[in-house]
Amino acid sequence: MSIVAVTGDASTTTSVALAAAWASGDDLVLVEADPSGGDAAAWFDMPVEPSLSSVVTRVLDGAWPDIERLTRLAGNGLRVLPAPSSLAEATQAVDEAARTVVPVLSAMRTPVAIVDVGRHAPLPNPFLGAAAITVVVHRQSTQSARAAAVRLQRLIEHVDRAGRSTSSVVVAVIGAEPFSIAEIERFLADGVGATPVVGLPVDELAAAVLAGRTGVSAKRLGRLPLIRAARDLAVSVDRSLQATADPLWKTAR
Repeated sequence: MSIVAVTGDASTTTSVALAAAWASGDDLVLVEADPSGGDAAAWFDMPVEPSLSSVVTRVLDGAWPDIERLTRLAGNGLRVLPAPSSLAEATQAVDEAARTVVPVLSAMRTPVAIVDVGRHAPLPNPFLGAAAITVVVHRQSTQSARAAAVRLQRLIEHVDRAGRSTSSVVVAVIGAEPFSIAEIERFLADGVGATPVVGLPVDELAAAVLAGRTGVSAKRLGRLPLIRAARDLAVSVDRSLQATADPLWKTAR
């Protein structure tokens, strides 16, 4: 399976950063499947259509070449399939994708589909249910250690819920305080078992560039802390993806 679902805090920023940091030689598509509505078209300065809604209405046999024709190349080279911007249309498109788009992407080894499924949605998302790997994004609370601890307890619940419907979970933690990555790993291990955790910095400039801000060169963007950390996240996700795809992968290394 080749679906990597991204959910939780700052899921869109993390999805785009992960896609931008993925190995350049790999075939990849960034899919926006947030039922609350999409931002990707605006971020990449694209027309709203074609979108995920276009795919579910035009592609009836679920063939990848037909889906691929409705994706678009962003200015940074990423292949993108955005969600409709309105809540109602996005919700319907994500729901209907269960019969066409999801089976195709989940059955293919390539392209890898990095799918932004939004925050902690109360309703099931078919992309999340079919994902090989789920990246759960958690932003640490800087208000107090107590508030951060409460949010960590909710993170355990989110990781547990994601683990019930996906083969593997990787946690991305935004912010280095008040808890270290090692402390969060131990907390998760006690609650849901050993879970890979990758730290992401609070990097407002990189987040703004990923969201469409101009004036920052690709070279400078690649040096910003968020993109550098996203490369580590990509390595961790790819490692889990390969292990999930091939049970012998663990013993082969």
